[in-house]
Amino acid sequence: MSRRDLTPEEELPVTEHIEELRQRLFRSFIAVVIGFVIAWPFKKKILLFLEKPLPEHLQGKLIFLSPPEAFFTALKVSFFAGILIALPYVLFQVWKFIEPGLYEHEKKFLLPFMFASVLCFFAGAAFAYFIILPFGLRFLLGFMGDILTPQITIGSYISFVIQMILAFGFVFLLPVVVWLLSKLGVINYMMLERNRKFAVLTIFVVAALLTPPDAFSQVMMALPLLALYELSIWIAKAAGAEEREEGLNE
Repeated sequence: MSRRDLTPEEELPVTEHIEELRQRLFRSFIAVVIGFVIAWPFKKKILLFLEKPLPEHLQGKLIFLSPPEAFFTALKVSFFAGILIALPYVLFQVWKFIEPGLYEHEKKFLLPFMFASVLCFFAGAAFAYFIILPFGLRFLLGFMGDILTPQITIGSYISFVIQMILAFGFVFLLPVVVWLLSKLGVINYMMLERNRKFAVLTIFVVAALLTPPDAFSQVMMALPLLALYELSIWIAKAAGAEEREEGLNE
């Protein structure tokens, strides 16, 4: 029975919602741990893969300055890989938690949303890895390269790469989220157009929060986000048109 089918007297108590949320979070955590265990034997290959965006003369030349830094870096890359491995299952847990609170006609949007979310997240991660990181690292490491020699610690480099990949993965979810909210009638394209100025300001604030504290990284994230926002307006317009057409057909 859907939660929305229940009368106020029959609605589940808050404690049951909290207990269900706790169980979903625990299952998601276990999935990440399993992903970590799967990724651990491949930590060196993952590390070499994450080094690929570096300029060729720096690949394999990263250093560590403290005895535990290499070990903690191995933990970090394995945990990062574990998150990516577990992501579809984690999103499934999110879906199962919110599904009972939806009307029947709303539930049909949720499963496509989950599939599209996984695809868009990995598209954003790939965009960061193959386009943003190589270009950004060449610029940042080449800046004043005539008088300065980069010596990068493995810990700081991996943190930078993981932060950028995860950040771009999540911001690429914007069009999918807008599509779902448009289908549910929460927003429409006119709202997005009307609030474009505030959206631009918000985008630069979000870019500053999600990226390392340098202006170049922030701009490199803000520009794709602006493009995604404009794309989201068209998606919201298309989603609204589909809803109107379905209403007329009914």
